[in-house]
Amino acid sequence: MQPNSHHMPLNRNDVIASNDKHVWNPMSPDPAASRFSSYAAFNGTTVTRPLAPEVPVDTELVDAHDLLRQQILGQFYPCIGAISAFNQKSYRFGLYPELASDDAVRAVCHDLYCFLHEFPSVDSHFITFISMFRGPLIESEQHFENLLWTQLQAMHSVDSEFFAWDNNVTDDPASHQFSYSIGGRSMYVIGMHPQASRLARTRPYPTMVFNLHQQFERLRALGKFEPMKQTIRSREMTFQGSINPMLETFGENSEARQYSGRAVPSDWSCPFHTHKNDPT
Repeated sequence: MQPNSHHMPLNRNDVIASNDKHVWNPMSPDPAASRFSSYAAFNGTTVTRPLAPEVPVDTELVDAHDLLRQQILGQFYPCIGAISAFNQKSYRFGLYPELASDDAVRAVCHDLYCFLHEFPSVDSHFITFISMFRGPLIESEQHFENLLWTQLQAMHSVDSEFFAWDNNVTDDPASHQFSYSIGGRSMYVIGMHPQASRLARTRPYPTMVFNLHQQFERLRALGKFEPMKQTIRSREMTFQGSINPMLETFGENSEARQYSGRAVPSDWSCPFHTHKNDPT
């Protein structure tokens, strides 16, 4: 990630001194994060900016959302969690600069804090945040995987200035109990892009989906997780004729292996590492 010259690094004093109306968002004083914020919702008829209604909605964002909605609600799409979120309109989304660029990193952090503010707890609905990117042109699954982990690493560098890792999961990507964390809450990440070998992960825009890990634990507690998993696998057989070999139950292997969607080899090593500074 290359630094941009149009903003200065953010620090805690900036947050404390900010008079921004979103005082709960540590990225709200950051010029790049605010400029490229794209946090949006769908009310059933139109795309809206739920936390910034005065901001005009980008027409390309509307088009990107329409394509995404058609895909998720299309015939036999495997992920019933995504279908539920779209049917209940309990999802948020945005369209950002190029994946792994500094502006995209800051803007996605900003909007994930908006998401966590709007959904402070998990209820009976699936909730998800979808970040779509205007580029770059994805050359291969490996290329996308490299960009995805560069984005997540850079987001963590920002987030670690303000939040500790969710203590319900580990920050070691080699561990079976790993899950990505931002804003102090763990997230299961799903990568989608034009070169994906799995049809369910193929999208015209490079895309990263953030699902709150808490909702999967809630499903387990209710005894609904295993039936949902079997339904997804059955639908995937109908959708593509095979089951995604990378989909494993949390705790059987590191979920980091699943994020990009590429079928990684057994000796794959995750490039992500955490910062140990603990915010106060």
